[in-house]
Amino acid sequence: MVRLKQPKLGICLSCCLLLSIVSTSARSEPGPEAMLQEVTDDVLAEIRRDPAQLQDVARVRALVERFILPHVDFQTAARWVLGKYWRTATPGQRVRFVDEFRQLLLNTYLRSISNYRENRIRILPARSGQTPGRAEVDVEIDRPGGPPVRVSFRLHRPGTDWLIYDISVEGVSLVATHRSSFSKEIHDNGLDSLIDRLARLNAGKAGAGGEASVAPGS
Repeated sequence: MVRLKQPKLGICLSCCLLLSIVSTSARSEPGPEAMLQEVTDDVLAEIRRDPAQLQDVARVRALVERFILPHVDFQTAARWVLGKYWRTATPGQRVRFVDEFRQLLLNTYLRSISNYRENRIRILPARSGQTPGRAEVDVEIDRPGGPPVRVSFRLHRPGTDWLIYDISVEGVSLVATHRSSFSKEIHDNGLDSLIDRLARLNAGKAGAGGEASVAPGS
């Protein structure tokens, strides 16, 4: 049974949201770094316009929906998380799982937002040697009172835009972590059972408390 630690997921999603940060990045060439930089600039501009919105969960949710989620490929992330079970899932199960997985990540961030502010991040150039249409971009996060954290974004370009489909914190992949715990639960109880539990968790009927757990039996 694998539990997803709240601090690491909070860092992941805080980095995705790029809230209350100052970042630097080379902007001479268009690419995944430029997309991350653009998101950063847009979010910072909105926060500076009205800093009080960070105190309101509903308004933070709206900020995420507007600026961040369009740049995340939840369909691909969900497919990788389910692995072989995606291939055997029905169209209805796939839709439900993508919706609940997306909501799980968003809700977990919203519960942990107060822990991750005043971070300074640096968006580094994309790693070389990647397959065309795919990229990995490293980000260094300086946290007050703590050591720097290395976060890696994995992106692809299925159309004209770069989309994020996985995030790793200090080498620990968000997709791989969920895949391990979800695979065992699906094997033991079935995919519908997992989806139902995530729905209850997202509705606030399970996993109450300071730490959000997605492990079976929460």
